[in-house]
Amino acid sequence: MKVVFDPHIHTNSSPDSSITPNQLLAGLHAAGINAVAITDHDTMEGYRRIKHNSAFRDLLIVPGIEVSTEAGDLIVLGLEDPPVFRDPIMLVESVHRAGGLILAPHPFDSFRRSVGTLCGKLGIDIMEVFNGRCDADANREAREFAGALGLPAVGGSDAHQKEEIGSVVNVLECEKTIEGVLMGLKKGGKVVVRKKQGCGGDRRFRV
Repeated sequence: MKVVFDPHIHTNSSPDSSITPNQLLAGLHAAGINAVAITDHDTMEGYRRIKHNSAFRDLLIVPGIEVSTEAGDLIVLGLEDPPVFRDPIMLVESVHRAGGLILAPHPFDSFRRSVGTLCGKLGIDIMEVFNGRCDADANREAREFAGALGLPAVGGSDAHQKEEIGSVVNVLECEKTIEGVLMGLKKGGKVVVRKKQGCGGDRRFRV
């Protein structure tokens, strides 16, 4: 089936995000998103709030967390109780042992803590090549580096405000389950980068 998935979104459980559960629900429905990973900064609180909210019962909620490591931010996907380490090597190894995936968010954004070329050394599973908050140069560098490494490439809105929800999504052909979506990400799908309001149209990329 077709799954429209955003693997990188924040709630107001992150100190720099203002998105409430009600705003998130409205934004996901408006954007046609039927699966989302809640990836708050260094906490699973937002995921647990959404998971246990009956209003989200028709949506697939994937467990996630954006971990602040010594090398830069890394997203853990698929684990209810993920390991959280500042050491990126320990984090990646522990997540893989537990059966989760590691996504490198905004890897070449110079204004945020990003792992950059370390993606090639840390055992990253997936690279975010279209981030809704990155400029064109940072996204292009990520896209080129993912291609050079042969890493699966995905997009993420990285929404921190309700207006950003749905700015970037992934269209996957997979089962609407956590396992199905994670497998779909590793196989690659279609990234849809939606232009800002008033600019018209979508840009679609197969990655």
